[in-house]
Parts: sequence; structure tokens; C-alpha cells
Amino acid sequence: MTSNSPEEPLWLCLYFPQLPLEVFLRGLSAEDADKPAVVVERARVCRLNAAAIDLGILPGNNMDTAYTLSEHVIAFERDTQKETRALSQLAGWAYQFTPNVSIKSPDSLLLEVGGCLRLFKGLARLKTLISTRLANHGYEPCIGVSRTPLAALYHARSRLDDNLGDVAGALSPGRIEALDVDDVVAKSLAQMGICTIGELLRLPESGLTRRFGVYFSDYLARLVGRKPDPRKYIQPEPRFHSEISFLSDITDKGPLLFPIRRLLGELCDYMLGRQLGTSYLSWKLMHRSHPARSFSVYLANAENDPAIFLPLTQLRLDQVTDVSEIDSISLTVNRFSPLRAESGDLFHGTSFAGKDGTNNDSRSARANTDHLFNMLNARLGPGSAFGLSIVSDHRPEKAWRPVRIGQKPLPVPYDDVDENPRPIFLLNTPRALNVVDGEPCLDGRLVLLRGPERIDFGWWDQQTLSKPIGRDYYIARQRSGALLWVFHHLIPPDGRWYLHGIFS
Repeated sequence: MTSNSPEEPLWLCLYFPQLPLEVFLRGLSAEDADKPAVVVERARVCRLNAAAIDLGILPGNNMDTAYTLSEHVIAFERDTQKETRALSQLAGWAYQFTPNVSIKSPDSLLLEVGGCLRLFKGLARLKTLISTRLANHGYEPCIGVSRTPLAALYHARSRLDDNLGDVAGALSPGRIEALDVDDVVAKSLAQMGICTIGELLRLPESGLTRRFGVYFSDYLARLVGRKPDPRKYIQPEPRFHSEISFLSDITDKGPLLFPIRRLLGELCDYMLGRQLGTSYLSWKLMHRSHPARSFSVYLANAENDPAIFLPLTQLRLDQVTDVSEIDSISLTVNRFSPLRAESGDLFHGTSFAGKDGTNNDSRSARANTDHLFNMLNARLGPGSAFGLSIVSDHRPEKAWRPVRIGQKPLPVPYDDVDENPRPIFLLNTPRALNVVDGEPCLDGRLVLLRGPERIDFGWWDQQTLSKPIGRDYYIARQRSGALLWVFHHLIPPDGRWYLHGIFS
């Protein structure tokens, strides 16, 4: 008797019968999805949506017939390459549920879920979760469950109930037309009067082998579990790419909001299963008659939240003004980072909330800071906001460097940190001051409060080796009370004073 322990192999098949149509329609809002649409292959309708069926269009009709029934029918030429890319993307998406994901071309995925049922609190909840999330991304799969991958595939394609017990018994009433075998074999079996899988399995295996070959007998053995059926699992690359096409050309940015939400949802699902985040989004707006237009979104830290990505994407999209027509949009992410592990409040929702020692104030402050820098980068462009890091160098111009927001500055030994005050604001080029009786002036005479601090410039640096420089720096007060950082040259002495920085 077969045990129903969740540790036993259990296969879940996702069969996408409408994949040729869904790759075109999933970018539509609920209102636009009501438009009749068909996919055409070899001048015949091969897939159609509910609106087209309601008009009386049937699979196999030519487009003349379809247009006779309605002139508003939208037709797509079947794109098998787009289907292959979509199936591969779906396989990467399914990785969040189990690492054992196998692609069954051209329209199915096989997931070994026996080891993850406890994590998702049972098979029913797992199926609901998968169906709901796929619906949010524009896909409606048929789900089949059984103890072997081929049986799960059969259950999905035939819409049979889940089977966690005997495989052969559950398949016995199934029709042979749904078997994944050559049409010639299926036709020969029908001519023999074999209509169900149960009738087929009662035939001698040796006779089936002589008549239909070893491959067919091997297929039946793997179908019912008499032989192992090892599968090649995907090895997901650290890269996300997804694309959505539109029914008709878009000339206004407003309709892009729905597909952008959908693509961001796919990205976050992809990262969730891998506990990853990203600080960089690459968007591309495309049209068959124009060059693609790209724009990017930069974040202070790696995130995994559509609510953070969406407003930043909208800000960057508003800055794109040189696109007149769009027929598809894509999102690509190549840079990922592990998500920051943060503990929630142990007593959240109780009278002891906030008393577990968690520093929620610092977390909130960091989130506010990240939001500020994200908005600055989105509005002003990448690199407009950055952090500062100390560099172990006595030269004021070389004693700091810009760092990306969120990047930790390199540690500087304590002995290398200058104890003399330094102004926050340095001029890119020191400004020459007026000199009266040898004293520096800026809107009046400056009062020297502290100094001199002597700095010899880069005698170790090849770029300054031929021109050794020495300066004496002073903190000076202007008549208005502003504190300035001024210097005069020692080598070569020129009798002039310069303004290099401002304290306040």
C-alpha cells in the first residue's frame, strides 16, 4: 500500500493550454481583456479567448471566417520563440516553491513538491497559491498531481483529480488520446479497440514492445512508476527578464502602468524565492518601427517591494519624452544582493509591543533616508546623490571619495584620521583672495583664528613629484561671522592667499 507521506515523490504539473495566446494578452487590463483575440498558425486559428468563442469563432477557422463574424477580432501570428522564453521565465518563477523544476516543452512545467508540502501547509494551499500568483501574472494553468511526472502531466492535460495513491489505478479510465505518444501509435491503438489506459496496461508488455517499439514500452513503464523517470532540473541564472506585448500601439504613458505593475510583481516573486533584492532596474520601451528606448532605476539599497519600485519607475518614465509609439515593454535585472535580515517586533500586536529591544527608530530612519535618496536619484538622475567616505590622504582634495548610497565606506585607521577641523564644503578650485598689507580679505579683512596647519602635498605622488607643493592653512572668520578655510603657499611663495573651504 502506498503511503501518503509528504516525503515521498509527488509531482505537480503546470499545463498552459493558452500559452500561445497568453504571451500576447497578459499585458492587458481587465477591461481590454474582453476584446476578441486569436492566435493564427498556418493561416488557421489555433488559440482564442472567451470573447472570440462567444462570437462563434472556432479553432481551425481561417481569418476570413473570423472577420466575417466580427471585424474587431485581433489576430496574432503564433510566436513559438516567445512561448519558449515565457516557459523558461515561468520555470524560474516556480523555483520559489521547489528547487526541482523541469521544463516539459512546449507548454508544461513539472515540479517535484513532495518535500515542500509541509512548508506550504498542504497540497491544496500550495495549488491555490500557485494559481493565484500565476493569475496575477496573466497565466491560467491546468494543474495535475500524481506520483510520477508523466502521470502528473496526463492529469493536467486531461483535467483529472489529484492522485496521491496508485498511479495505474487512477489512470485506468483515462483516454489514450491524451497520452504523450506519437499520433500513429494512438491511431493504431484505437484501431485495435483500445480506448482507455486500463485496457492498454492489461496487454502483454512483450507484445506492445514488438508492435510499437521499446520507446513506447519504456514510456508506459515510466508513466505508471515501474521505471524511474529522472528529470533535468533547471539551473536558474542570477538574471531576470520579462516582456509584455500590447494589442495595439500605445501613444500615451498612462496605459503602461498596468504592465509595469505586472512585471514588477513577477520580479518580486522571482526574488522572493531566492531571498534576493536588487538596487537596479533596467526598463526598455520598444516598437517594431523605432529603436528601443531604455531607462534605469537606481536605489540606495537592495529592495524587494513593488511599492518601492513602482513610484521610482513612474518618475523615471515621466522623464522619457522621445518615444511616440510603444508596442512592448520589458524589465531586466542582472544585479542581485541578499536581502537584509531584519527581525520584527517579538511582541507586535500586544501591550508589550516595542519592548523587545528592537531598534525600530533606527530602522525607520534608515528607510526614510533610503526613500529620500531613491527619490533624488529618480528625479535628478543617477549619481546626483551619493555618500562620502574618508580616504587616508593628507591632501584635502584627496582625503575623501564619493560612494554609492548604501555602500559601506572603507575603514580608516584611527591614526590616519586628521584631528584638525576640516570644512564640509571644499571649492573645486581654490579662489584667490584680495591681500591688503599681507592680510587676506573677503568683504573686509579676515581674522585668523587658528593655524597654521602645514600640509606638504603629495611628494610621494608621481603626478606632483616634479612640482612639490607646501601650504599653510588657517581657520579665518569673515566680518559676517562665517568661518572659512584659507591658505597661502610656502612652495613656491607668491604672497597670495586663497579660499579653499567654508565651515559655516
